[in-house]
Amino acid sequence: MGQERAAACGGELSDARLGLTLGLLSAIGPLSIDLYLPAFPTMARELGAAPGDIQRTLSVFFLALAAAQVPIGSLSDRLGRKRMLYAGLGLFVAASLACAASLSVDALFALRFVQGFGICAGTIISRAIIRDLKSGPDAARLMATSFLVLGISPVLAPLLGSYLLSIMSWRGLFVVLAFAGVAGLALVRLVLPESLPPARRVPRGTPILPPYRQLLGNGRFVRAALIAGFATTVPYAYLTAAPFVFTGKFGLDPHGYSLLLGVNAACSIATTQLSPGLMRRWGAKRLLSGANLFGFVLSLALGAALWGGVMNLALFQIGSMLLFGLVGLVLTPAAITALDASGTGAGTAASALGTAQLAVTATASATISLFPAFSIVPLLLVVGGSFVCASVLSSQREKSYG
Repeated sequence: MGQERAAACGGELSDARLGLTLGLLSAIGPLSIDLYLPAFPTMARELGAAPGDIQRTLSVFFLALAAAQVPIGSLSDRLGRKRMLYAGLGLFVAASLACAASLSVDALFALRFVQGFGICAGTIISRAIIRDLKSGPDAARLMATSFLVLGISPVLAPLLGSYLLSIMSWRGLFVVLAFAGVAGLALVRLVLPESLPPARRVPRGTPILPPYRQLLGNGRFVRAALIAGFATTVPYAYLTAAPFVFTGKFGLDPHGYSLLLGVNAACSIATTQLSPGLMRRWGAKRLLSGANLFGFVLSLALGAALWGGVMNLALFQIGSMLLFGLVGLVLTPAAITALDASGTGAGTAASALGTAQLAVTATASATISLFPAFSIVPLLLVVGGSFVCASVLSSQREKSYG
């Protein structure tokens, strides 16, 4: 069935090329998060804002991504994937340019929300296209290919951001993001096929909410979506806390901590490529249960090291690399399990999955911003709590889970 769908939507694209294309579109969203991280202290000074206020510009971006999931996903089931990509990326370009001209942190809050709302289309529709074409381990392999590009963003973006800050102001970073959106529009126009032909679209006028109520009553979908949300929380909790923890606790400059974050992201990319094979061998449930339990134990160990006064940069970085590696093992099987269990239109399923992920992530990011910016404790509490919750969910018995 997956091969027939691939042929129908433009089988001239190989799985590798399609995965890389989807990865490029998906990466613009994380780029919008990672690129300006090194500018947090500078932005706080220039805008006369507290560090927590600048951190909350990241949280509001997550909230926008969550809020946009339902309308974008549902409309893509009715209008097609490419139309919604054009609309979302166009909105993102306009909001990015407005962010570059903002004069207050309050204006930046509002514009980051609009920016996040628009770029949501890249991530959610990329997932919908994967479900249009594939399922099970085959879908996991295609998603892992897209993660090759998607995962590079956390590796390169902070480094790129710190370099760009040496030749331009933080406002220039948002102009760079606008150019990334334009490149995405060109990619959609010139490379990406339409994976949802008119014959398979949801008829216009069909109520939007009933499929979401169906998903909320689907225990397998809800559990897998929440597990994916808790896994996503881990790297973004680091991204929220890192600019202040690495500088205040360990005395690193932006280039130094950006490099360490890049190493963490590389660990996640590497394990993501392993997850389809492990999923095929062990099943999703066993893989998720083992990885999340290990993450909980590792979080406890890091907390004990901090409590005992033996935490240093090397120990913190080694633990962080392991945690990011576990995230790479969890994300793909959790997302594919949720999409396969949905039984609804791919856009609707992808939007519900994304809403769960980003709502959890935004809550965690906002929680960290409420505590002292230079402390490791809030970060470890959020990361450890995420693995606890994911471990409980993934260990529940369900015959069809994996």
